[in-house]
Amino acid sequence: MKQSLLRWLIILSLCLAWLSLLPHCAKKENETGLAPDFTLKTFDGKEITLSQLKGKVVLLDFWATWCGPCKESIPHLIQLYKDYRESGFELVGMNVDKGDGEVVRRFITSMDIPYPVVSAPEDVVRSYRVTGIPATFLIDKEGKIRERMAGFNSTMARQLATQVANLTSEKP
Repeated sequence: MKQSLLRWLIILSLCLAWLSLLPHCAKKENETGLAPDFTLKTFDGKEITLSQLKGKVVLLDFWATWCGPCKESIPHLIQLYKDYRESGFELVGMNVDKGDGEVVRRFITSMDIPYPVVSAPEDVVRSYRVTGIPATFLIDKEGKIRERMAGFNSTMARQLATQVANLTSEKP
């Protein structure tokens, strides 16, 4: 009887300790809802700072040259960019390939990607909590993340187009 009571007290103590530590273990969500800022160079040598795009709707697309769904999404993203760039829409390709940038440059040329593409360093990938690709983040004119999408399919492409249309037509 005493052993059983002692066992339950130990388990209860461990559970209470775990519960008291849990809030400190969890990473706090960006309290402001703002997209994490960055300044990165594009593959054609220009510099992009996310916070300087405030006032535009921005889509960040985390992708890699070896990713099948990423390759499938690019023609849709190109069309989205062409359809809405005159309406205050900016698209930034956030490449996560490791190694030689020349492979990425050739890929950009072969796909005829008209929007800026940057090499996303690990700290930026972590700040957006990207765990798989493609990962898409739609940011409103105020700099707040309004949509996060993981993966790609035609339904998602249509949803994204609708959301971009809605956000670009919103008044600041």
